[in-house]
Amino acid sequence: MKSMTGFGRAQAALPDGTQVSITVRGVNHRFLDLSLKMRDDLGALEAPLRKLVSGAVARGHVDLSVRVSRPVGGAVSLDGATAARYAEDWRRAAEANGLPAELSARDLLSLPGVVRVGEDEAGESLAAAIVEAAREALADFDASRRREGAALKAALETVLERLESGIARVAEAREGLGERLLAQLRERVARLASGVPVDEARLAQEIALLADRADITEEIDRFRAHLVEARRLMEGTAAAGKRLDVLSQELHREANTSGQKARELPLTRVLLDLKSDVEALKEQIQNVE
Repeated sequence: MKSMTGFGRAQAALPDGTQVSITVRGVNHRFLDLSLKMRDDLGALEAPLRKLVSGAVARGHVDLSVRVSRPVGGAVSLDGATAARYAEDWRRAAEANGLPAELSARDLLSLPGVVRVGEDEAGESLAAAIVEAAREALADFDASRRREGAALKAALETVLERLESGIARVAEAREGLGERLLAQLRERVARLASGVPVDEARLAQEIALLADRADITEEIDRFRAHLVEARRLMEGTAAAGKRLDVLSQELHREANTSGQKARELPLTRVLLDLKSDVEALKEQIQNVE
């Protein structure tokens, strides 16, 4: 089991002294939501980096940051075509808005992509170094999520044990419900119709209807089956967060239905405790990948 929360990092160095640093952070999210943070001139790497992340992460919000530091004194090249496009775009915008039309050399040189340092010879090697460092950072990130997942699994085990104990108490509390309903109904009839003969057949029919409406045997059986499935998913190696989330909703539904059928205060109290533990399970599951 893995948590969606984690952190990973990796670094790489090129022969020319260029340093690459990759950091990966993850938090909870219903689906896989990737945010890439890197320079515009590295845009060609977006597709391979996204593929790497989607292969390693099933869901969660993931921030992947790429930082590249080049050594001082590296080869410098000027992209005249990019500078010309900047100047032309600015001229048109300036004419449309009544602004000064000329850009200084300092303005142009400070714009992204105009000045390139050492990229004419090291482009492919830099890209390869970034992708490899990203792979290592994701492996570190995965290890972090596994450690968080181990702690999360222990917390879920504790909640599941409480739920198993709770559903056992619910099953115990509903034992003898028919007999108690019969006694309660007889008492009411005797109080409201004192001295009037009671139709035992009709009374038995009413008791059967009340007992059927208050019967939660199916809800208990389904609740237990869902707990068994939850444990099976937790022991597996595949991402189980979405399935566990659905199971927690089903557990909540069974507990609610049982509560609506409950006609005795002791049983209602036990079901309230059960619903509280279901909510605790749902909260923990939000962290599971």
